[in-house]
Amino acid sequence: MANQPKKYKKFVATAATATLVASAIVPVASAASLSDISGNTHEEAINALVDAGVINGYPDGTFKPNKELTRSDVVKLLGKYLEAEGYAPASTWKTSPAFADLKTTSNEELLKYASVVKEAGVFVGSHGNLLPGDLITRENMALTLVRMVNTLKDLSLEEFVAGQDFTGDVKDTNQAKAEARSAIAVLDFFDITNPAVSNFNPKGNTTRGQFATFLYKTANTDFGKAPSNEASDVVPTSVDLVEKSTQGKFGENVTLTVKVTAAAGESVANIPVTFAINPGADELLQSQIKDEVLTDADGVATYTYTRYNNKNTSFTDTVVAYASAKTAVRSAGAVHWGQALAISDVTEGTKLANDDEKVYQITGKKNSTVFVTFEENLNVAPNKAVRGVSFRGISSTGDSANATFGYDFTTSDANSGWASGIIRLDENGKANLVLTGKNAAVTPIIYQGDARYSEDALQAKGSKVEFAAEALFDLSVEAVGSQFAANFNGEPEIGGRDYTVTLKTKDGKVLANTDVKLAFSKKLGTLEPNNVKVYDDEAELSSADGAGIHTFTTDKDGKVTFTVTGNTNEYATPIVFIGKSLDDNQIQKEAEVVYFQNIKSSNYKSELIIKNNQNKPATTFSAGTPATFDYQLSDQNGKPRSYGAATPVVFTIKAGTKAITVNGNELKAYESTTVTATVSAGQTSTNTPVTIVGDTSQVRVTATPTQNGLSGLASITKTIDFLSGSSTPDYSVSTARSATADVVTFTFTENVTASSISVVPASGGTNALVSTDPTNAKVLYVRFVPGLVDNSQFTVQYKTTVNTFEYNGNGTFTIVR
Repeated sequence: MANQPKKYKKFVATAATATLVASAIVPVASAASLSDISGNTHEEAINALVDAGVINGYPDGTFKPNKELTRSDVVKLLGKYLEAEGYAPASTWKTSPAFADLKTTSNEELLKYASVVKEAGVFVGSHGNLLPGDLITRENMALTLVRMVNTLKDLSLEEFVAGQDFTGDVKDTNQAKAEARSAIAVLDFFDITNPAVSNFNPKGNTTRGQFATFLYKTANTDFGKAPSNEASDVVPTSVDLVEKSTQGKFGENVTLTVKVTAAAGESVANIPVTFAINPGADELLQSQIKDEVLTDADGVATYTYTRYNNKNTSFTDTVVAYASAKTAVRSAGAVHWGQALAISDVTEGTKLANDDEKVYQITGKKNSTVFVTFEENLNVAPNKAVRGVSFRGISSTGDSANATFGYDFTTSDANSGWASGIIRLDENGKANLVLTGKNAAVTPIIYQGDARYSEDALQAKGSKVEFAAEALFDLSVEAVGSQFAANFNGEPEIGGRDYTVTLKTKDGKVLANTDVKLAFSKKLGTLEPNNVKVYDDEAELSSADGAGIHTFTTDKDGKVTFTVTGNTNEYATPIVFIGKSLDDNQIQKEAEVVYFQNIKSSNYKSELIIKNNQNKPATTFSAGTPATFDYQLSDQNGKPRSYGAATPVVFTIKAGTKAITVNGNELKAYESTTVTATVSAGQTSTNTPVTIVGDTSQVRVTATPTQNGLSGLASITKTIDFLSGSSTPDYSVSTARSATADVVTFTFTENVTASSISVVPASGGTNALVSTDPTNAKVLYVRFVPGLVDNSQFTVQYKTTVNTFEYNGNGTFTIVR
């Protein structure tokens, strides 16, 4: 009885109200005597419903109040109740089941009452399925009961309760699915739930006893305080038929959906909408339909109907939905009865590599013509159309003085033309549509009728396909440090910001020795090479092609690091890519923009770098080897930057657990001394050599700037080791073990003789024999006969270099520090 005229629904509601609030479902003396409900919480409700014939006990005289209900159980219970109140199933309930997962061979009682509850709008199913064997949850029970009352009394209880100011007893409503929360609130407001119980348990299953109580209390609740759904006098500003084209199968329901909008501040609920449906066939065989429906709280109105194949021919209904109060506010569409047009994927996947093919299969009327357009190109100006996708193997048609065919579009301006593809279906009503493209995405729509696309034409939409750079690589670029970088101030004060690029295969393996290119965005940054500079390892790079494209090669870790810098108040947006250019690339990634600005005093940072005698950063030194304390001023991103005034720096050197000598002055354990240096005005760093001799204990060095006026600077502390004994050896060592001896191989940095090395063997009389390698004058062999004993030591001296080695066993040893 869907879409019954409003007067009829009010008649049913009146009859039902009398039944609900009178004493039809109340306990009576003749109620069935059931053996397992005495003293049960639900006893009163069970007796009332059994006596009313709504629910039954089992043949063995039990009710089984704790047994959980299935969805089919609830359908039968409510179907019987609604049938008693004047609701009937659809005439086709046997031949066309109300739900997709029911068959004509299903239980006849279930088929009948499934149609009753669906026609009444009380039970809507899940995605078109009844799921009869599933247990019904308490939240779905709440939805069903509230829909039943809304149907019987022509109410909108959810809308009414939503407007009330009350504090509910139920505390776990948020655990329910969104659509059920308002229904649970209705049961709570009218005290159909138990006020003494705070949890409704929405996801729990419903027992027979629980359902009996909820139905009993619902049937005996006076809903008189809730207003009825009286028509609103609001005139909507628009009425939109959501689907302008629908394919209908004879004997099966088609639901038309309308969405209305209203002026700001006006409610879109209960606005009367008229559906006018005119058949495209003989009106003596197919009747005209005109009916009025009220919108729901969201401004949505629906109308459901079907047609029957009286002449064994297909036809099209024209549909007009309009505001009943203002017929000019309308929307039109069509329902195509007995006509089918479909498009399905042949090629799997929705994201393909550039220039691949996406194949669809079209199914429709044999030997008919089908046209193709793209959803993204509907109602757009020709210059806004997607042009990166084209048809393969079919022709195009169109009407335009200005358009270039090869892409598909229907312009918003009727005078600007249109274009579409043409496909001829074969004698089996099938054909393939093949699309190919590059860096673009489209959604194909096939349609019949006129060549120019119309919203109400018989049509079908395919899956969206995207053509993009083939995902062979995982390319990423990370911006390091502050986005607001220091400007270029001449070398070495290059300023700028570092970027790190990482290149991997799609399965995560790093790609070493692979070219990665760098360019700059034309929409954000200034165009290199005019003002933007690129540095790699502090050396400026020029673009390989003179057009701002730089080429880098990834290291063993698949990484590339570079610095981007520029003039004050400029900016740049690096783009890294693989391919020939930005317009013809395999893959590209845009990095975060960098802005160049004059450095402020608060931006300055500093770094303490301790270097060895080869001017390389180090943390470990041999005793007596000079170290250089380099205190460097830098900008916010760690790049060298000078300051306009001198920056005095005090280096504090503190001994560890044992005494050391600093520049010839002895320090006892934990004593300290200072060395002062100055970063001259206009310079970026100091250069202060210090010589330390001492034990293996750690030495702490702290650099503290004084009177520099740079608020961003602070003391920096580092720990270094100065090794006892001799200096670092100028040879490398390897070992080998044989059955009779251990051989230690010394490879020197210069030619040597056997007499230039002195070996003091380990205690215990182990002999050491020194010999040269006749093929390499830089190699000496020291042979221990017999082999060394584990943990034994021997000393080797070459020139002034002295080291003590400890044997670890298995032909290996370590230098004793």
